[in-house]
Amino acid sequence: MVDTTGEALLIASVICLAVLSPGADFAVVSRNSCLFGRRAGLAAATGIALACWFHIAYAMAGVALVQRVAPGALDVVRIAGAAYLIYIGLATAATRMATADATAAHRSLARDVATGVLTNSLNPKTSLFVLSLYSQLIGAQTSLSVQLAWGAFISLSHFAWFATVSVFLSREAVRAAVLRRQRVLRMAIGAVLVGLGVALLLTRLDPALGTVS
Repeated sequence: MVDTTGEALLIASVICLAVLSPGADFAVVSRNSCLFGRRAGLAAATGIALACWFHIAYAMAGVALVQRVAPGALDVVRIAGAAYLIYIGLATAATRMATADATAAHRSLARDVATGVLTNSLNPKTSLFVLSLYSQLIGAQTSLSVQLAWGAFISLSHFAWFATVSVFLSREAVRAAVLRRQRVLRMAIGAVLVGLGVALLLTRLDPALGTVS
């Protein structure tokens, strides 16, 4: 049971480092913030934070139970996540960014939240991180209330970081500088997302170890 300051600081540090590491979530929040403004970026950040609870729920249920009830579930997540990243990467590359500001005014908040939810919930990196955290550091012997508290910390840490990213990248001066290089930006973000998707297709997940190889 996590009941010492040292253990708590270790877990908090691991969570913060994982949240700060770049990946699909960062790419999507950057995309929304730069192309469509702060509202779209914060909506994606909210979706990412909400999706964390999906991973937390099955991590609390236990890796063994998840594998017994739904064998191969992580491979399904991996393939679906890869397909989704490739799709939004290609869509980003094909976006007519000259109309980005006009599009931003009419974007659906629910759509941007859903983008964040799908990006994070279909992200095997988050799956493996949360499963590993709950199985190796927090432990099944930890009380339900403490497990939920760590879940809240994971979710809020994601929101805090990606909201900060969104606020910075959606600043008028930053967006103006970025949008002057519209083609380069959309092609770069699109390439990153497609690259992440292809990498997932080629990655083998090891749920027992909480690793990828």
